[in-house]
This record gives sequence, structure tokens and C-alpha cells, in this order.
Amino acid sequence: MKKYPRIIASLTAALLLAGCSATHKSALNSSYETEMVEADGIGPIVGGDLDGAKKTALHEAMKSALGLVVGVYVSQEAMVSKAVLIDDTITSQTEGYIEKYEVLKENHDENFYKTKIRAYVRKEDITAKLRKLESEPQKLGNPVIGFDISESVDGKPQATEYASLELKSRFSDAGFMTGEKDKADILIRGAVKSDFNTREDLGGFISYRAGLSISAVKQGSGETLAALQETAGGIDLNEPAAARAAIINSAKKAGDELKDGVLKALRERSIVRVSLLKIENMNQLSDFLKSVRNIPLVRACWLRTMAGDMASIDIGLRSGSASDLSQLLMKNPKFPVKINRTSSYDLEAELVKP
Repeated sequence: MKKYPRIIASLTAALLLAGCSATHKSALNSSYETEMVEADGIGPIVGGDLDGAKKTALHEAMKSALGLVVGVYVSQEAMVSKAVLIDDTITSQTEGYIEKYEVLKENHDENFYKTKIRAYVRKEDITAKLRKLESEPQKLGNPVIGFDISESVDGKPQATEYASLELKSRFSDAGFMTGEKDKADILIRGAVKSDFNTREDLGGFISYRAGLSISAVKQGSGETLAALQETAGGIDLNEPAAARAAIINSAKKAGDELKDGVLKALRERSIVRVSLLKIENMNQLSDFLKSVRNIPLVRACWLRTMAGDMASIDIGLRSGSASDLSQLLMKNPKFPVKINRTSSYDLEAELVKP
């Protein structure tokens, strides 16, 4: 049996064997949190070696505990695609992530030793390691990319989506999530026009020329991350096929440059739009903004609008996403907040009394 299926089975078993989870403050550092989980492990008794089986059962129980916590913070797709990396760098190194444990139950028969433990897993250490295993889009907030590109042939609007499908494939291959345009964090929008070029000296083939003009825009803030124009030709035996080829070729030419432009913009100027509720007055808001600017993750912070007890604030991040920012805001002792909603690039929070 190959190693890869065994790893997936081991990680899946961890989710099935491990018990309930709860969050606790770290006993070593109160500013960090641990996840408390219960998990089982089994070790085969070989040649009467009871001590060896006991150690194996304990180690497997610890791996199951880590597998449960990992399974909470990554998708099933990531569990499968990164099974080898997760096993090699996390679940096999139990001592580095389990702060403490206690044995709840032990028993054995002639063939197996069984151990049940309660383990306290350092959540920050696990999530930090998982982020290192993420693709670049995931590290930059894992935005959902949507597409809204109109197409026309010889001046007539078409219901086709050849350019969108080609670009969607390019972004998916780079690790981006793609989805419906109305629910996307970043919208690729624009138009592509394919027009007849010539049929002269083409040996029976027909040539079309397409012009593509697109931009990548953050939904909500309307910030343009990248924009470009491309032209490309296409030939085929009939006009519809040649027009389609020209559209697809223009999207192919634009794909890498657009994708790289979006990644570059996200790295350089990731901005989270924060809707902050229950503000008492402008002085309180000013003090809140000062505290936010002192967060190392934050490179800039400014007020966009304020109406009544609600303010719309733009926060520029050096790295990370709205989810990362929300965790830091909730830990702010002077201005604690309650997070009501969060997505990749916006969140809604309300001030609560410390």
C-alpha cells in the first residue's frame, strides 16, 4: 500500500476518532490559545512488546489529536492535496504542537494496546505552520474571483463566455478560488470584440481579430487592482470558429499578466473595508484608529465615511486578510470588538465595553 493513501486515511481517521474540541488559554502564555481535544490511538503488540505498543498507541493518539485540529482549519480539498506535507510537517511532529496531555484511559488485549488522551494543542503554532503550506492566493486572503466579460462578434452581442472560461482556468491553476460574479471578492470585468479580418491567401481558412479590454476590481471598495488590453488573431475553416479562436487567444495572452497583476496588487496594497458600529463619539473613533495603527500587521488606516454611530474605515495590511485582522482586533484590550461578519476583504464589527 502506498504512503499517500495511508496519510489520507490517517488524517480522516483523526477526525472520526477524536472527540470534542474546546478553546482554552495557554498555560504557558495567556495571550495564546490552545484547542482541547480527546483522541484515541492504537498500537500493535508485536512479539509481546507491551511497552513498545504502549508508546505507539500514545503517539498515534497525539497524531489523531493534531489531525482533528488541522481538519478544523483546512478544507477537505486541502487535506487531500497537501496530505503528505501535513503529515511530514505537522502530525508527525507531535511534541512541537501539543502543549500538554493527560491519559484518560488505557487497555489492551492480545494484539493491540489502546490509549485515549486529552491533549491541549497550540492553535497559533498550527495555524502558522498551515499558512506556510498555503498557495500565494491563500496567504493573501484567498479571495474568490468572479468574471463578467461581455463578448461580441462582428458588432453583434453574443451569449458566449469563451474569455471568462479561459481566464477562470488560468486563475484556478494559480490557486485562486473562482465563483459567481455577484458573490466574488474580486471581479474580472470588461469586454472582448471579435471582428472579421480576412480570408485572402489563407488556403480556405478565415481569419478573425479580437480585442480584449479587462480590469480586476475589488467588490465593495471598487479598487482597481489591475487592468490591461490585448489583441490576438484566430483562424479556422468557418467564421464562428475563427471568431471563437480569436477570443480565446486574446484571453490566453492576457491571462498570466492579469493574474500576476492581481497578485502584485494584493501583496502591495491589501485593503480591508471595516464597518465599525456602536461608536460613541469622534474622540473614541480617533483613539480606536490610533490603536489600530499600532498593530504591526497594519501599514495604514483611515476613515472613509461616518454616519451616526457607524464608521466605514479602510485598513491597509502588510500581509494577511480580513480574517487575520479580525483576530487581532478582538484581542485589543483597550478597544475590544465583536466581529459580526467577515469575508476576504471586508468585515463588520462593533465596539464593546472593555
